[in-house]
Amino acid sequence: MFFLYVIVLIIIFLLALILLAPIAVAFDVNGGLSGVRSNVSLKWMFLSYSFSGQPDAKEVPVTNSTTSAEEGTTKEDTDHPLKNTYEMARKGYAIKGQFLHLMKGLLFQLHIRDLAFDLTYGLPDPADTGMMCGYLHTLASIVRGRARSFSYSLYPVFMEEAFDVHLSGSIRFRIGSFIPPLLMFIFNVKVLKTGWWFAKNRYSSGSVSGA
Repeated sequence: MFFLYVIVLIIIFLLALILLAPIAVAFDVNGGLSGVRSNVSLKWMFLSYSFSGQPDAKEVPVTNSTTSAEEGTTKEDTDHPLKNTYEMARKGYAIKGQFLHLMKGLLFQLHIRDLAFDLTYGLPDPADTGMMCGYLHTLASIVRGRARSFSYSLYPVFMEEAFDVHLSGSIRFRIGSFIPPLLMFIFNVKVLKTGWWFAKNRYSSGSVSGA
């Protein structure tokens, strides 16, 4: 019995350590349409870890038959989602308030030392680009109040698809501090209904593609 009690105490201590010990993260991310390159450094108590990510090399089709087959598969797979793009955007926009509240809750738990963010972006639909522009500027205004040093630039492109990003900075956080705002977002009635709609729509899309 005593041995079991000690094991429970150790488990509780380790969980508290994981949830409450501060984690420091330094990062540098550069990306474009060809892929994203990143360098990240993590420090937690006396442990430290660094890693980098590089874009995967993409294979180029050799024969016309292979290209035709891939084009046919892509068209078949994307026909159904494209028909629901407007409805999906409308459903996602309906929980804009809950999403922004979540972002505020998460950012409030971050200790942002410095942050630099430069983004050029363009989505297939200009309306989606404009919607994204509003989201990003709102998010930037929230971050500005939380960061010691913050600079950013946003360049929307409405005539074509575009993506070029540079993000660098350093932050500190505790894992446990993210749990309350995440639970409030996940169990919000409006979010649950929207999540169910997306799950049902994705299942229907998978069934159509599989057929």
